[in-house]
Amino acid sequence: MNSRFPAVVIFVTAAAWAGFAVWLGTSPGALLLAFGVNVSTPQMLTEVRAFYGGVEMAIAVAMIILWRRGDVFAALLIGGLPMAGSATGRCVGMILDGFSEMHAGFAGLEIMGAVFCGVGCAMASREAKHGPANS
Repeated sequence: MNSRFPAVVIFVTAAAWAGFAVWLGTSPGALLLAFGVNVSTPQMLTEVRAFYGGVEMAIAVAMIILWRRGDVFAALLIGGLPMAGSATGRCVGMILDGFSEMHAGFAGLEIMGAVFCGVGCAMASREAKHGPANS
């Protein structure tokens, strides 16, 4: 595997977090409609903006700051752990609340993202111990 793989994963993951942050920070009602919430309150919209806009943008920014500081492992951990946690929550929800194709799809994407971040973490850890790979 290429030694640039962890950096590519950082940028793709940060872009995904930032993309969702901008989309749902500016259009919080889109998420509510996707989940069948036809009537919302200003407080609900603010909550969507806060978490999906603010927290997701913070994850993206933290990843880039950590990458710039040379801490690739931490950047990938910051990006991957929330994905793993979200996927776990979705899977538990589908067990307790019933299957949802939408949630299964989101969980699948989050699991893939978490796995890519995990592989990147393993590569960064190995590189920190043994130096850059020749491949």
